[in-house]
This record gives sequence, C-alpha cells and structure tokens, in this order.
Amino acid sequence: MTTKAYIPEYTISELYLNIWKSGKIDRTVFQQIQYAINSHSLKSSEDRKIVSRLLYAVRRGWVSVMD
Repeated sequence: MTTKAYIPEYTISELYLNIWKSGKIDRTVFQQIQYAINSHSLKSSEDRKIVSRLLYAVRRGWVSVMD
C-alpha cells in the first residue's frame, strides 16, 4: 500500500509561515512533508526549498513535532 502526500501548492508558503510562527508542527503534517520531499512530488524548486527549511528547522530543534 502506498501513501500519497497531499499538500496543495498554494498552502506550502502559508504552512511554512504558520509552523515557523508557532514553532510547532503536527506529526501527520511532518510525515506528509517528509514523504513529499522524498517522493519528489513537489514540482517547483521554491516549494522544495521551503520544505527543506522546515525539515532542517525540526532537526535543529527550532520547530517541535507535536503528537
């Protein structure tokens, strides 16, 4: 069974802003973001950069993954 990440293009920048402001990301959204970057489903390089920044922020501890 394969899982598809559904992250609408128009919300990636809004999602980034909301996560960065709150410093928290929902685990489900985090997993969808990981899948999107790993499956190469993001079309634009700008979206890939935004998602990479979010993943980096989680690794550095700047953003917390919440259950």
